[in-house]
Amino acid sequence: DSTPVVPPYIASKIKPSYVDEDGITWTGSYNVPLDGDSTAKNQQTIRFGSSDQICMSTRMRLECMVINSEGVVRSKFNVLNEVVIDRGSSPYLAALECFCDNVHLTTVQADGVIFSTPTGSTAYSMAAGGSVVHPAVPAILVTPICPHVLSFRSMVFPDHVVLRCYVPKDARSEASVAFDGKHRRELHRGDSVQIQMSPYPVPTICRVDHSADWLTSLKRNFNFNTRARQSPL
Repeated sequence: DSTPVVPPYIASKIKPSYVDEDGITWTGSYNVPLDGDSTAKNQQTIRFGSSDQICMSTRMRLECMVINSEGVVRSKFNVLNEVVIDRGSSPYLAALECFCDNVHLTTVQADGVIFSTPTGSTAYSMAAGGSVVHPAVPAILVTPICPHVLSFRSMVFPDHVVLRCYVPKDARSEASVAFDGKHRRELHRGDSVQIQMSPYPVPTICRVDHSADWLTSLKRNFNFNTRARQSPL
């Protein structure tokens, strides 16, 4: 049987029909009070799923470790969107060495570099010129921020790789790192940040399914690929 094993406390909420402790049959829709008013006239029905089935999307996260020059882990974070390594307050370009599975990937000479999840591909990474990636694609995006070469473009790696970004000893200045826009800290010469897929993804309940929700969001928030239609000749 190839059916995935779902914990009972989750399965009871996502199977097509569920009878709760009050004897009410729950089939993918429920009433939400407006402005805290529980009277029936001020309730609206919020529906999730289709054909009485609920779709859950598991959003990948990144596990990030800041490691000093002695190999000691200074801090550890799990991020849903991206980890950004940049020049911070320095007026100089960031000089960073990037590795993929301990194989040298590239030398970054730019304002910084973004390591993003598919969820974060529509955030800072997209603003820096990175690809937009479907949230169901198991991948890690590497997107440079204002690189000082024309050939450095956004790259997409499989989710099983281990990426590492290192501040070399001969770097002109130190760097800075932020995790989902928070917990900013300095990276001294010799420090590195290791990025890999986190074992703790974020489960989310879809309004319809992950493709419909994602495409609807792109069109609603970004007017994705919208232009006036050409008139027929």
